Amino acid sequence: MDPKHLIYLVTILDKGSITSASEYLSVAQPTLTRAMATLEMQAGTKLFLRSRYGVKSTEMGEVLAREGRAVIHAMNLAKEKISSQKLGLRTELRIATGPLLGMGVMPEILERMTGENPNISLTVLAVAPGLGIEALQEDKFDVLLAPSPDDRFLEGIHKVLIKEDEIGIFCGKNHPLAKKKNLEVKDFEAADWLSLGIASRFEEQVLEFLVTYGIEKIRTKVVFRNDAAMLIKLLSRGRHLAVLPKISVLAADDASLVELNIRFDLKISRDVYMWTRASVLRQPAFLAFEKVIKDVFESLK
Repeated sequence: MDPKHLIYLVTILDKGSITSASEYLSVAQPTLTRAMATLEMQAGTKLFLRSRYGVKSTEMGEVLAREGRAVIHAMNLAKEKISSQKLGLRTELRIATGPLLGMGVMPEILERMTGENPNISLTVLAVAPGLGIEALQEDKFDVLLAPSPDDRFLEGIHKVLIKEDEIGIFCGKNHPLAKKKNLEVKDFEAADWLSLGIASRFEEQVLEFLVTYGIEKIRTKVVFRNDAAMLIKLLSRGRHLAVLPKISVLAADDASLVELNIRFDLKISRDVYMWTRASVLRQPAFLAFEKVIKDVFESLK
């Protein structure tokens, strides 16, 4: 089976027709048609069905398309390695982190890493924790630093607690509630809110936190998807409230933000973990990163 034919199949299914795939790949339509005929002969069944709305994958078509996407992913990784080599990046560590940690604590970590390990280059990606776990399993990066999206056991993935954390309610120092001493539920329900993410584990924790405190309805004005910088910038202007992990705000060292002092015994944990594939655990680049991570988080009191 020719791997190129699998790539052709993926492109046809993604683009919706052989014509569109031909234009995208710069490959003649007859060539694609012959390649698909060969692939279907090898599979012993149809791989997609044609209609006036385009092509629709069959069950076997989906199976082979997954393999084709794996081929594409492997090719992209190879291209990245070649690019890294050309740029002089000899020893590389690929890091993914949640958006809040990326804005708050990662700059210090990266500065320490590059200063103490001049021969190690870093590639950094901001990603939602849930998607990060999947990408780590697919070898899209080496290390994930983020809160835990769930309690699943993942074979071949090493997970370690880096720092215990919890969530709190924050606002800009000029917000009307910032200096109010006796806060009530009605104060929060009358306020405008910002939210980081939707349909996520963090959103579930935020709702649990608010409802338990007695805040049953809030006016969310803006939802930020996988971007903390804009949220923090807007929050600091003093017109909104937001529920955020305390460590991330502390690490951001933004004097314009304050945590509201609410009388509330329940703590909603948002602990920070580090995941990596077992195959990376003994690599010098990872060991250096692990040391820096622990030192930086230890300094956050």
